[in-house]
Amino acid sequence: MATNFYGFDHVDTRVRSLAAVEPFYDLLMPRLGLVRKRYANVDGDEWSDAEPGGAYNAVEFYQERTGEGAPFFIGLIEDRAMQPTRTRIAFRVPRAELDGWRGFLAEIGACNVEPSADPEAYPAIFFEDPAGTKLEVCARK
Repeated sequence: MATNFYGFDHVDTRVRSLAAVEPFYDLLMPRLGLVRKRYANVDGDEWSDAEPGGAYNAVEFYQERTGEGAPFFIGLIEDRAMQPTRTRIAFRVPRAELDGWRGFLAEIGACNVEPSADPEAYPAIFFEDPAGTKLEVCARK
C-alpha cells in the first residue's frame, strides 16, 4: 500500500539547561522562519501554558499562522538528566543563503561550526548549540 509523507508537525527537543541555550535559539529560530515564541511548563506528559512573566521550563518557537493549517514548531524542554546524543536536527535553507550561515552561527555562539566535507555534493553546515545538541543547515535541491 502506497502512503504519503506529509511532513513533520513539530519537534520536541530536550536540553539539559534551558537557560544555557535559550538566548542562542532566540537568535537562531527567527532566521529559520520560526518567529513566534511561547512559554510553557512541562511535567512528564502534561503541558500547560506558562503564566505571563512566570516560571517556565519549555519554550516553543513557531511559524506565523498562514492559511488553515497548524504552524510548524520546535519545542525546547528542560530535562536536567539529558545528555547530548549523536542525533542531529537539519533545517532546510535556500542555497543562496548558505554561505552567510557560517558567520551568523559563529556570531550567535554556535559550537563546532563546520561545512560538510563535500559542499558541492552535500551543501550543509554542521554545528551544535551551547549545550551540545547537534544541528545542521542544509541547502539540498
